[in-house]
Amino acid sequence: MTTCFIIAYDIKNKSRLQRLQRLISNQLWQLQYSVYYGRMTHQAMDSLIVNIKKIIHKDDDDVRIYEVEPIENAFVIGKRDDDIMMISDSGKLLI
Repeated sequence: MTTCFIIAYDIKNKSRLQRLQRLISNQLWQLQYSVYYGRMTHQAMDSLIVNIKKIIHKDDDDVRIYEVEPIENAFVIGKRDDDIMMISDSGKLLI
């Protein structure tokens, strides 16, 4: 069973930031600069967390992971970015 997650982060060091971006962007969709969304099993998320911990420094960096509703239940207030297309699991264009 898959669950929807949002990961948001603030990384102080540029090389750690780039490594984390590569890791997360291979598995989740980028919503904003340091905010990603996707569906995965809890087992896959646990594995991702292990890899995140190998990159970050726990005293300097901040990574937050939230279990959320599917993106098709979300709404946007304010400016929309035409460069980002979100598609639901059913294939419907969301924004």
